[in-house]
Formats: sequence, structure tokens, C-alpha cells
Amino acid sequence: MKNLAILFAITMSASVLAQTFDHDITTDKKPWTNLESNADPDNFQFIIVTDRTGGHRPGVFMDGVRKINLMQPEFVMSVGDLIEGYTEDVDRLDREWTEFIGFVEQLEMPFFYVPGNHDITNMVMKEEWEKRFGPTYYHFVYRDVLFLCLNSEDPPSSQMSDEQVAFVKKTLAENTDVKWTMVFIHKPLWSYGDPNENGFAEVEKALQGRPHNVFAGHTHHYFKHVKQDSEYIVLATMGGGSRLRGQNYGEFDHFMWVTMTDEGPRIANLMLDGIWDTNVISEERMALIRPALSGASVRIDGIVVDESEFTQAGTTLRITNDADIEMTAEVTLVQDGPVAPDEARFAATVAPNSVELFDIGLSADEPVATNSIKPIIAKWHVKYEVEGHVQPVDVRGRNRIIIDSTYDVAAADDGISVDGDLDDWGGLRIVPADWGHIDGSEDAYNGSYDANMRFDVRANNEFVFIAVAAEDDLYI
Repeated sequence: MKNLAILFAITMSASVLAQTFDHDITTDKKPWTNLESNADPDNFQFIIVTDRTGGHRPGVFMDGVRKINLMQPEFVMSVGDLIEGYTEDVDRLDREWTEFIGFVEQLEMPFFYVPGNHDITNMVMKEEWEKRFGPTYYHFVYRDVLFLCLNSEDPPSSQMSDEQVAFVKKTLAENTDVKWTMVFIHKPLWSYGDPNENGFAEVEKALQGRPHNVFAGHTHHYFKHVKQDSEYIVLATMGGGSRLRGQNYGEFDHFMWVTMTDEGPRIANLMLDGIWDTNVISEERMALIRPALSGASVRIDGIVVDESEFTQAGTTLRITNDADIEMTAEVTLVQDGPVAPDEARFAATVAPNSVELFDIGLSADEPVATNSIKPIIAKWHVKYEVEGHVQPVDVRGRNRIIIDSTYDVAAADDGISVDGDLDDWGGLRIVPADWGHIDGSEDAYNGSYDANMRFDVRANNEFVFIAVAAEDDLYI
């Protein structure tokens, strides 16, 4: 405890309290709301990380470490499940702990261990924990806040020993004057099993009457209880097994940001996929994204037939990778009408700086009027795995396979003038089928009122004349 006291010793000087803004604005009106800084020397911030294992997804926890360093908290707490464990193989445990310690050594601030069921599954693992980290439960005080780090696997599993419960009671009795108490434990023993049997009911009873919060993990689903007017929070994952269905399911990768104030903690959940450094889109990543956004990565030729009725035809799907790293691509064809693709899905791993070609066949069971055929929608997805980045470059989009017939070019007489007035055309012959599409927004087109057009083409011995009349509901 002396080492912890030294670690967290802090002094305040008068200069810290004097937070001022120097400025040269002399007008009565000022371009700010006030100059009362939100900085409070009595506040501090720390982060809580949660389950890394239980079907861990490689790279996610280390991504969290990098992002924690961006946030610069004063220290980091944990709620356990740090290694996969569940073994008595000492060599394997040594490899797993060596890997994990390598992760947390890259943190730029202190990290506090709390054991989970994957960390202490049996007595061999308990001995390995004690060799590396000492006690499986402990406490410290920082800035007048008591931190209780407990062990829900004492002895394995899902319980607290009488000795640990006695430790909690003694620690709370010796720290009655702290302004807040924070409890960290892996399994939420207040709802996991019977609290009267696993020891947690005694802990809750000892916590009564003092401001406190309890943080746990284990379930890989986020949820919050309110007990004794206090928040008991179960965190989700930071790399542990998860379907990642999002906020409504409590399934996401995150860490918790806690700001301790005189009124109590202010808590925020920071999603890993919402925290980025300045390389959120770097020149390197943009070079990969740009071809896909411009439509160069996936191209499908349209189909033009001479007949007024369509039976079958073919075109070519072209997937281009202009990058120096491998690209994966998937294309799915979606029909809405009598014309169907012979094959609906195409997948390819495209080598650097190369092209993959696929033949696409389209056919109708019975002849159908060519000018009535709706475009076939091609939904595509291209992805690059970039070394050193957890998040891949992932771009999705859609193309259309348009089937149309040829049109005769009428002769142009001397009465056509290039002046923007279409009265001298006597009507425009060609009306595209009413199957509009607006790039980037599949739901933006709701019929010809949104956008429609007519056009015509005529020619003489010298010129080709093209006339287009277009309407858009935004410009009518």
C-alpha cells in the first residue's frame, strides 16, 4: 500500500487553481459564452476496460490500448478476463500472460489488474496469478476515492471467500471518510447466482449508506442496475466474444471513461470504432478508397440489343484492384422483374494491380419488351486489410445493369436550331423506362415526379443533334 500511496501522491499549487484565458478583445460583446473554465483541480479521469477473452477477437484489445493512449486518462482499471486460460498447462499460461503483459506495457499510464474466471479457473492458475501480480483482491485510495478490486473466483468459481468478505468489511470500516467508493469485480455476483450464497450480499450490506458504484464484466452484454441508489454497471467487451449487434443489444466493443467530481462520477461509454487519431482517413487509406468511390473498382457493361423483345444476353463484370495490396470483393445481383441472372453472386480475391473478369448471363423465360425491363441491381462490397490497422478499408456500393434496345437516328432538317428551345423538334421520341436511380441514395427516387427525361437524336451530313428535356422536383 505504501507503493500505491507514493504512486498516487499529488500536490496542488495556487497556479493550478488560477485557470485564466489571456485575450485582447476590448469590445463589450465577446465571441464566447463565459471565461469560467470547466477545469477543476479536484476532478480526475480514469478508464475501465472489460473482457478481452472468451472467444477473443485478435487485435481488438490492442486497438483499445492505442486509443486509451490517445485519451490520456490518469490510470486504467480492469474487470478481468484478460487471458483465455482454462488450463493447468503452465507453459501455455506463461505464453498467454506474456502476451497480455506486452499489451498493457504499451499503456502510457498505470494499469490495475482484476481477475476473471478466464484468469483464475483453477488453483494452478491462482498460483500463477500470485506469482505475477500478488493478491487477487486489494484496495487503494486516490484523491479521496476508495478503489476496491475484488475477486469473483475465490476460490474458483463464482464466489467470494469468507476471508475476502472480511477484507471488504475491514477496508470499508477503515475508510469511512472517503468521498466515494468504486468497486471492481469480474462477475456481477449480485445477479449471477445467489448473493446470499456467493458472499456478495454481505458486500452490498457493508456498502450501504456510502456513495458508491460497482463495475463488472463477464456477460459480454452491457446493462445497468440501480441498487441502493447506486449504479451497478456490467460492461460489454473489448475484444471478447460478441455478435456486435450494437447498442440495442448491449453488444459492442468499448471502454468506460469516468470523470470523478465532488458530486460523484460522470460516466461515458466510448465505442472503439468511434475513437480515431488523425489517421482516421490517411493518404494511404484514401488511395484505397478513392477508386471504389469513383466506381472504378467494380464495373458492369450495359446491354444493348437490336430487338424490341428480349430473351437473353450477356455482359462482363470487371473487378479492378489498382492497389499494391490484395483486395477481396463480392458482387450480388438483385432482380426485380422477369429477367434473371444465370448466377447471382460473384466473389473474388484480387491480387495487387490486377483485374478479375466474370461473364454475366441474363435471360427471360418468355420474350419481354426490351424497353420495359428494369435494371438489374448489382450490390458490391470491396475490402482491403491494411497492415497495422484493426479496421479494414471497407467500401460498399451499387451499380445497375441496364438493358436497352437500339434507336434509329432520324434525319435532321434545316429547321433545327441550337438555341435551347426545343419547339422546333416537334416532340422528343425517346422516353427512358421509368426506373430511375440516384447514386449514393437508393431510396431517393420515388417515381417520375422526382426526376424524368425525354431525348432525341437527329443527324445530317455535317452534324449530330441531341436534344434532352429533363425535370427534377427540386428545380421545377
